[in-house]
Amino acid sequence: MKTLKKIIFTLTLIFFSTNLFAAQSQIAQVNGMMCIKCQKLVTKAIQEASPNATVTVSWPEGVAVSSFGDKSNLSEEDYKNAILGTGFEVIKVVSVDKIISDAGEAKKLVD
Repeated sequence: MKTLKKIIFTLTLIFFSTNLFAAQSQIAQVNGMMCIKCQKLVTKAIQEASPNATVTVSWPEGVAVSSFGDKSNLSEEDYKNAILGTGFEVIKVVSVDKIISDAGEAKKLVD
């Protein structure tokens, strides 16, 4: 019985640790967004380029964030190009190995 518990514990630990490290977020510092309409335009472009992502765009912070339970399907260059297609300037793109859901936290990572 003890051996079975150890095996279950080990498998659970492996499962959760791999899922934690598999998560990824891409963050872009976007220049020129001035309103909610701008924010929606950038959100739509990112969602079309990466339909499996959870997308958060904030015009006041000037950031666009795509979070993935696994790895992104876009390179940083492809991510940048998806946003550039909306007419806004992309200052910087970074990728981090965790889920980012807060625009304030994302802004700190690209500043």
